[in-house]
Amino acid sequence: MADLGEQMSDWLEQIKEVIPNAEQSAEITEAGAKVLAERLKEIAPVSKEKEEKYGHLKDNITYIPTDIDGEKNGSSTVGFQKKAYIARFLNDGTIKMPATHWVDNARNETSSDVFAAQRKKYDELIGGGSK
Repeated sequence: MADLGEQMSDWLEQIKEVIPNAEQSAEITEAGAKVLAERLKEIAPVSKEKEEKYGHLKDNITYIPTDIDGEKNGSSTVGFQKKAYIARFLNDGTIKMPATHWVDNARNETSSDVFAAQRKKYDELIGGGSK
């Protein structure tokens, strides 16, 4: 019988074809990020007056296929460009304004859609492990 090290090496050889690399992971997570960003744009609160410099909050929602620091490690990030502080105030509330939790609710509502988009992209890239 093979020792544990050999067994682990054999197992890793068997599964390595179904594990995405960083570039593939970035594509997979970007598909999910796109779904979340679109949902946030749909439900973002809109002020009565459009701010001249940055526009409405929904105009500042974006996603990138990197982590928050810009590293390409397979992560994707959804966020708010210049209006992030406004999104936080609206989501978390302030002393004078109650929290709406609109970002939290959007994340919860779209989790299955995000997963489905990521699974679809994974199947396109990796083949669902059927290689």
